[in-house]
Amino acid sequence: MTPQARSATRSRPRGRRDQLALIAAELFARQSYHNVSVNDIAAAAGISGPAIYRHFPSKQALLDHILRTGLEQLLRIVDERLGPGAPNASADPADRLRGVYEELAAHVIRHREVGALWRRERRHLHGPQRAAMARIMARAADLIVDELRRMRPELPTADAELLAWAGASVLGSISDHRVRLPQAALERLLTAIAMNVLTAEPRTPTADALGRSPYPEPTILDSRREQLLAAAAQQFRDRGYHAVTMEDIGAAAGITGPSIYSHFSGKTELLQAIADRIGDRLRQTSAQAYAAGQPPRRTLDLLVGYYVDTVVDYHDFVAAYFSEGRNLPQRAAAELRRFQRAYTQHWTDLVITVMPQLPEKQARIQVHAAFAVVNDIAQTRRFRSRPGHAAELRTLMLAVLTVTDLSAATHP
Repeated sequence: MTPQARSATRSRPRGRRDQLALIAAELFARQSYHNVSVNDIAAAAGISGPAIYRHFPSKQALLDHILRTGLEQLLRIVDERLGPGAPNASADPADRLRGVYEELAAHVIRHREVGALWRRERRHLHGPQRAAMARIMARAADLIVDELRRMRPELPTADAELLAWAGASVLGSISDHRVRLPQAALERLLTAIAMNVLTAEPRTPTADALGRSPYPEPTILDSRREQLLAAAAQQFRDRGYHAVTMEDIGAAAGITGPSIYSHFSGKTELLQAIADRIGDRLRQTSAQAYAAGQPPRRTLDLLVGYYVDTVVDYHDFVAAYFSEGRNLPQRAAAELRRFQRAYTQHWTDLVITVMPQLPEKQARIQVHAAFAVVNDIAQTRRFRSRPGHAAELRTLMLAVLTVTDLSAATHP
């Protein structure tokens, strides 16, 4: 070993691997996995690009390490409180669950980037890597489901699983926004929302009475243009915008060769069309809910029903709309962000009208959590196939929006 190499070895900070993972996590969360290179990570760490390969063989290995480590920390929290060796095993299950969610909330607030990466970037990992993480998540979910059924023994296991995953989406929702509360207040609020979800009745009959949007269901995909749009939305959702080519989209739609380009000039136009489709749908259904001229609470019920219809009917489009919009040209991406902020504020104002005791920040956080629960559950195949799926999503969305625990709130 040369003197320079020995010097570099001695001067390398302890915990360099963890430091690199933290830097990479922040960059991936802020700019997306595909928009960050190994050299970008190295530059942020103040080292050369090749130096990263002493710790991780690839950028993908970095992402795998970040997500696996983050999920293992979450499982450790759940296992220590609810696992076979947990203390107070005979305590009230509601108190035990509340304690778990309080600790999980504190953890995800400190590590927001892991939630963002789990929801948006895990698709870039290989199948075995994703399967390993799914097993970690399933173990944590099983412990929560078992405790939830201790609290609610009448609840079927399948319903308990739905509620447990919805509670996880509440916690993960903080990666979708930058609404700030003091940490203790945010922990209490997230815990209150999650516990409200765990006490929901998934099969509430009144949820079916919310009605469907008056706008028609998705066009039957019999045109080449619609087939390409549907294929692009699914490919973008499953693999990410950057990993998909026009040829991939054409093959998925059963259209090959130059004829693809007679319908869309490229991926950007396809992504713009997907964003326009969902944006127009959200504008139309929002206007329709208000045009009905109902009292505020009934208007909220209608808006919830219409939003759920949109997500269920267009689940691939909605997933691409929220996860890939940053890949639009700069002006279009900025316009999409402005609309999303305005749409969220529109919901927030209505929630405050229905529950005027809620501080504005708390209402906004609840709105983001409600969107996250519906969007996440609708993307999970085993929940999407449940009978009454849309009605369950309406119930869960209302359970999130109608939390009125003001002990969690703080005025802006």
